[in-house]
Order: sequence, then structure tokens, then C-alpha cells
Amino acid sequence: MRAVTGCGCFKLRERVLVSLVVCAASVVSGILITPAAGGLAHGVSAAQTASKRGAAGPADARVASADSSRGAFLFLRDCAPCHGKTGDGNSRVRRTLHPKPLDFTNFEMTDSFILGALHQGVPGSDMPAWHSSPEKDLVEVAAYTARLAHPDALSEQDQYAPPAALEEAGRRVYQSHCARCHGANGNGDGPDARRYLPKPPSFAGMRPSLTAAQRVIENGVAGTPMASWPLLTPPEIQAVTQYIRSFYNEPAARRSAMPAPR
Repeated sequence: MRAVTGCGCFKLRERVLVSLVVCAASVVSGILITPAAGGLAHGVSAAQTASKRGAAGPADARVASADSSRGAFLFLRDCAPCHGKTGDGNSRVRRTLHPKPLDFTNFEMTDSFILGALHQGVPGSDMPAWHSSPEKDLVEVAAYTARLAHPDALSEQDQYAPPAALEEAGRRVYQSHCARCHGANGNGDGPDARRYLPKPPSFAGMRPSLTAAQRVIENGVAGTPMASWPLLTPPEIQAVTQYIRSFYNEPAARRSAMPAPR
């Protein structure tokens, strides 16, 4: 385990500006997947309501039984032109989109979260709603997209402090700089959320990789309200990243499919 270094490493700087995680509002690097406000034109189903919150819901059960080969075909046909063939956001049109396409390999997302973006689009971005696609196709492409992520975890030797200390430090950073946009519980419903487009995502529905979160915090996200946060120390960044990631509500169906630890 690393020793904690730096001047009051977890002590917040009063000069640090507004919402660290419009950072992760846009931690979504181009947040081309985020719950949009307003819902569908003629009402929102229970599954879509769960999608807006980002939490796992009935849609996740439907997606779990989707045809993966059909989902791959649909992704290459409809999504790859913007998000790239492997879902990493590297496409020929990447530089023309605002914000840039989300790198699906760096963000775990619930199936309901993805369906919310497909149903509603993402105001403030170039992500449209896919009203012309059959619901079955949307379910299948959501299932495929959700499985493009490469989950990671913070190893014990890379931790700046014990888990309990990291959690408490992360909570303090989050409450001071993130909650006004992302909400007290990470649901994207903070009092300032309505001021931004794209709107802050729900961390219950998406979880950035450690690398992606650090990159966004340090560099900001061009084309979004997310600015860089150069005054946060590496321990502070690690702490708030871990806290943000703890909100993720991984679908039970996906957890049950994971191999048991040896």
C-alpha cells in the first residue's frame, strides 16, 4: 500500500471550482450515453423510468436473454460509425461530434442505462433517439454494448490509504464538489444538474474505469461543461474516483454470470 503523501492529501482546497464530477458528468468523455430529461413523447414505461435513474430494472432481465450475434451485427451497422468497431470511440467522424463519442470499453453500464439513451437520445450531444428501430433490436444492441467494457479495480499496493480512509476522503470530496450536479446518491439529480447539457449521468447506471476517471478529472472534457481539476492531488482523485464507482448498481444477471473467485 502506498504511503499517503502531499500536503494534507485529502484536505480539500477551497479554490477548487464547482462540481468535480460534472467531471464524471462528462466523465463520460463524450457522454453519448446518459439519461436525458423528459422521457418519451407518450409516457415512460417502468423499465424506461429505471433507465432514467440508471439503476438496474426489468430491462436488464430482457437484455440478459438477448441474441448476442444479432446485437453485434446491429452495433456494427448502427453504432460503430460513431463509436468505432470495437466501441472505443475511435471512428472517422469522431472529431466532428460534440462531445466526442463515448469509449464503451472504459465505462461499465447497466442495460437499462443504455436503453435509456437509445429511447431518448442525449440532449446537448449528437446522440439521437432511435425511434425507428424495433424494441427488440434496441434490447439486443444494448446487451452487446454493455459487454464491451473492460472492468478494472484498484489493487491494494496502489492504494494511497486503507479502504475505509479512502471512502471517507472520497465522500468529502464528492459532497463538496460533485453532489450539486450528481446528487447526494450519485443519481444525476443534484440541484445544479438542470443547468448543464449533456446532463450529469447517474453513477448507479455507469461506472468509469480508473484510467478514464483520472483522465477526465485531470484534463476535463472538450465540448462539455467539464473543466480540468489541476488542484486536486493524486490521493484526492483516487479517493473520489473510488467513491463515485461505489454507486454503480451492477445488474444481478451480469453478476451471476461472472466466474466464482478461486
